[in-house]
Amino acid sequence: MVKLPELSSRTIWAVVLIVYIIPVLMPIGASFEMSDITIEIYEFMDSLPEDSIVVVGGAYVFAFDLESSAALIAATKQMARKGLRIVYAPFAVEAVQFQKYTLDAAHVDQKYGGPWEYGVDYVQLPYMPGGAAAYVAFLDDTHSAVATDVEGTPLNEIPLMDDFHSYEDIAVWIVPHWAFDMVVRYAVAERDVPAIYFAQAAAYASYVPYMAAYPGKVWMTNGFLGGAQYEKLENSPGLGHAVIDAYAIMSVVYLGFVVLGNLTMFYSDKEEEEIL
Repeated sequence: MVKLPELSSRTIWAVVLIVYIIPVLMPIGASFEMSDITIEIYEFMDSLPEDSIVVVGGAYVFAFDLESSAALIAATKQMARKGLRIVYAPFAVEAVQFQKYTLDAAHVDQKYGGPWEYGVDYVQLPYMPGGAAAYVAFLDDTHSAVATDVEGTPLNEIPLMDDFHSYEDIAVWIVPHWAFDMVVRYAVAERDVPAIYFAQAAAYASYVPYMAAYPGKVWMTNGFLGGAQYEKLENSPGLGHAVIDAYAIMSVVYLGFVVLGNLTMFYSDKEEEEIL
């Protein structure tokens, strides 16, 4: 009788690690379904006039928000290509680092050979504490709510901020963070500002009713899949595609582990019966 190898936890985790690394180094191009909503978001962003100002911001922590980065990085590339401008508005401490990460990953700044110049095409505001009060102050009178950018430069010395004073100057608010309800409440419901949520999969089910409540004003993508869809529309495969590839490979690997585990148990039982 052929003796099957024992599956130790170290072996399983080693295989899982390798499987997650493979799509990053060698994408397999696993297929996935497109979402009509993701297409609608993409077409809406493509329809915005040149020089429109997009706010990217909200609140939560980097670890949770990373799932949103796939869609946001692709959208940032789209915005740079279309000549849109971004005001990054962080309402949590780690949001500053996350927003900088997505901008750098998109390679749209001039230091990467892209078209964007800091202060002209995008600006990074500092963390704005205060929760709901900070959102309201930012929307109603930005220059009173925050005095400088994240580097300490007064807003009146930044060309982009000459065109941005309140919610009336916002074409759309993109949220890559968990605190989407704050943006819906104060920007969409009270001030009629459209909002897009690049949602984490765990948050999608909680916030999806907002799309029904505000049709044509609120849109959402769903986790890494939504990011992969946006990447495909922008013809820029990235993290979303890598994760979908990893999911596809892991599905096969999991089934293999289940089959191998059951076979091992079956043959172990047979050996015990033979001994008895």
